[in-house]
Amino acid sequence: MKRRKAGRGRLRVISVTEEPLEVVPFVSAAPGSQGIIYGGLPIYLGEMQGLPVAVEALIVASDLQGIALSENGGYGDMLVGEKVAGTLENLLPLYLPGIRPEKVLVCLCGDLYGDTAIRGASGNPLPVWRAFRRRFGTVIGVNGNHDLLTSEGEAELAAAAGIHLFSEPGILHHHELRIAGLGGVTGRADRPNRTPEKEYLEQLEGLLQRGPDLLLLHQSPDLPGAGLPGHAGIRERLESGPEILVCSGHVHWNRPLAELADGVQLLNSDGRVLVFTPAG
Repeated sequence: MKRRKAGRGRLRVISVTEEPLEVVPFVSAAPGSQGIIYGGLPIYLGEMQGLPVAVEALIVASDLQGIALSENGGYGDMLVGEKVAGTLENLLPLYLPGIRPEKVLVCLCGDLYGDTAIRGASGNPLPVWRAFRRRFGTVIGVNGNHDLLTSEGEAELAAAAGIHLFSEPGILHHHELRIAGLGGVTGRADRPNRTPEKEYLEQLEGLLQRGPDLLLLHQSPDLPGAGLPGHAGIRERLESGPEILVCSGHVHWNRPLAELADGVQLLNSDGRVLVFTPAG
């Protein structure tokens, strides 16, 4: 594949703050599903080059697997992703004044469901999609391996304005951005949101050949030289593809941003939220 060189309009992360702007508390099932544990979902600010004028901010998040805590420390059944959407709605006017919510693009990279009974439970992520769309202009994303939308939920997302779920691998145009999406993970085809490895990598190659600016995955590539876990085959395909920005989750990295030797940027949003505004 002929590599597209970095150019003036290339989408590229310039910076991510080291300290979070806010941490959203949540509760989830403990390892082994023995009781519960308390955690915090950090929200970071960053700057990005190449955002279209019509996109005043880009929010990236994935693996929001927990139940939101209330101010008094209790919890009900609100997914932490729903709480995050509301928190962002309140934070943006304070820290990024002038940004219009309708000009915000949200990219969700999957696994938006969680509960307090079973560690890694699968369930319906629809409330999180709804919460982000109520507050921001456009929500685009992919399913994770733990996202189980009902047929009615899929139909709702397909019919909703300002929402696009990549239920199948594909590319869409959002203003000047070409955004590609490939959901799920490699695995047995008889399990939800899993694709046999050979087929998954062929689908990934097909998307890369179409030259997107931004690629949304659930499953992350690995970066062994930096000790970052993930899928080696995904990294190998990216190494021979165009210079793009890849957003993914599924496995947690100790830092959100890494880069392949050929200039492909890897943005890991597992268990974190990243809010980017135009650089400069």
